[in-house]
Amino acid sequence: MPIDILNQALPALSESLKQQPAVNEVGPLWEMLKRLLAAHAPAGGANLLGGIGDDIAVLADGLGLRDRFISHLGSTGNSAIWLGSDKSTADLVVVAHMDRPSFRVKLLDQAILYPLCANRFPAGEYRVPAKAVRFERGRLVVRAEGMLVSRKDGPTESLRFEVKRGQLAWQDTILMDVHPVLDGDKVIGSGLDNSAGVLVTLLAAAVLRGIETVLRERERRCLFVFTDQEEGPPSGMFGHGAARLTHALPPPTYGAVIVDVHDAGPDTVPQLGNGVSYSAASKWGVGSIVPPNYFSLAVDMAESFNQIRPTTVQLNTGYQSRSDDMILGQWTRILGLSGPPIMEAHTGQETARLGDLQDSVWWLTYLLPALMNLVPDLTPRYALAR
Repeated sequence: MPIDILNQALPALSESLKQQPAVNEVGPLWEMLKRLLAAHAPAGGANLLGGIGDDIAVLADGLGLRDRFISHLGSTGNSAIWLGSDKSTADLVVVAHMDRPSFRVKLLDQAILYPLCANRFPAGEYRVPAKAVRFERGRLVVRAEGMLVSRKDGPTESLRFEVKRGQLAWQDTILMDVHPVLDGDKVIGSGLDNSAGVLVTLLAAAVLRGIETVLRERERRCLFVFTDQEEGPPSGMFGHGAARLTHALPPPTYGAVIVDVHDAGPDTVPQLGNGVSYSAASKWGVGSIVPPNYFSLAVDMAESFNQIRPTTVQLNTGYQSRSDDMILGQWTRILGLSGPPIMEAHTGQETARLGDLQDSVWWLTYLLPALMNLVPDLTPRYALAR
């Protein structure tokens, strides 16, 4: 089985996983996730001082990745972590967007907004706590708090901001701001899209630091990128941070993996509590597709993983939204669309399970070495790197 082959080739991998408290305990994972959910992550400014990029840097420091953290990846607006060989071309790029659904002011006197993202609010009137952030004196700050009010009546949509504290200004970006709640291992709040994916990526990098000597011996370099401006209206251009990345770096040797949340539902695949979700196509092929040989590798790995750790991986046979893969697929091959499942994306009731985040880390830290051709016995079997 692929997992047995991986364990034989990389015996330190499972030990490195066991040494990360957040991968095995709810408490440490929840504390890290809470920090990310509370962060300011406006589209176009997530990596400014006072934004979520700062929080990612602090968490990376606590995970022993300070010397591998790149706070500003050129002029892309993205941050990154690198592992392995210190060379110019990465062999694999792992991407997780750090921005979240954002709204700008359209008519200030009426506090009417327009979305910089897909509007997924339900029909009728929907109200959700929100904050208005702006850049002042060198950093992002909150200048107003209140309620974001959505109204949908058939094709008619409207958005406005009811100010309860502070004052709204034309230059503000409005973000949902729901205090997250933990019930068992179920998290409910706003910002899980894509703070959950960011945290999974951070933890995967920390685990793979434990086998960095192998990466160096094989002259492999893995780059984990936290992008800005993935969120965008689906009818227009989105994935701007990913687009800038393609001009800042040479294409990776093998390809890219996207770590973003996957929509879940009670009667769909994936479902909450059944582990990480893995997909091989976004928007039924309108977005990216994973090459058949890499998809076959993932299917076999999922089967063997679930025999050892039941409900670690679920293959997403349903609809998967496009993400940064839409742009990156024009630059390199997309080798996997992976992430924890959530419900009610882009609302104040986003819901996920911490166990699914932990399963996502286990899955990713086994998948990435295989994709970097660190396991010779798997390469010919799946025609990797072809």
